[in-house]
Amino acid sequence: MGVNVQKNQLVIIHSDIENVTFARLIQKAAYGAGASNVIIDWTDEQSTKEFYLHAAEDAIDYFPNWQSARSEEWDKAGAAYIHIISENINLFSGISPKRVDRFQTTSRTKLKAHYAKVRSHEVRWCILAVPCFSWASQVFPYLSKEEAMKSLWQLILKGARADGENPIDDWKIHDRAFEARKKFLNDSQFEALHFTNSRGTDLLVGMPKKHLYIGGGVLDKKGVQFFPNIPTEEIFSAPHKSKVKGTLVATKPDQTGGKNTIILILMGFTEK
Repeated sequence: MGVNVQKNQLVIIHSDIENVTFARLIQKAAYGAGASNVIIDWTDEQSTKEFYLHAAEDAIDYFPNWQSARSEEWDKAGAAYIHIISENINLFSGISPKRVDRFQTTSRTKLKAHYAKVRSHEVRWCILAVPCFSWASQVFPYLSKEEAMKSLWQLILKGARADGENPIDDWKIHDRAFEARKKFLNDSQFEALHFTNSRGTDLLVGMPKKHLYIGGGVLDKKGVQFFPNIPTEEIFSAPHKSKVKGTLVATKPDQTGGKNTIILILMGFTEK
């Protein structure tokens, strides 16, 4: 239900080394689903932190050609991409946001063709959230690390609809609910959405004519369905560029690219 591996398909798994056990389980399952080859592209968050802290200035602005060539070759081979992520919230504390921005800008520029294929659903991809000790300990600070991990796993499996007797059927039910809600919103064509809360939010989001809501499962260009996010509950659209006004009050921070930022995501509208 994630990338929907097809017979003889190449699968690429992006995973930090901390998630090695889970990544190997996914690799085994992908082969069981008929994958021709399953390549694990390992990363190491601690090494990444050292890079941002100590690498030379010219290294921050450099992204090797072999990495973009590798992605191009994988895309041409029809690869499906699985990204395993964990929330190590404090990992990038003390790192210059400008250095992170510079490297990410360079890498996105070199991988522009790949990201275009991702956005157009030419390639199938899925981001999976899994626990790590630092994340679990922040959610359950009163538990031991082992108990905190177990508790967070239980919550994620529940949110991912992977804790029942038949997860595939549960995802099909989830998909039907997505489609019904998207149809209601698209048929309604609301002129504006008004968001309020007890903390002071009073935000009017004007919508353009003939806007569309999307989310949940999507089809690639060959008509194969996949879910880009697990867990996923999001249905989103985009507002009219000149009809968003009011006040947003947020009570909790979020992180983007290692920076503490407040992010508003309302129907795909993002403001920092």
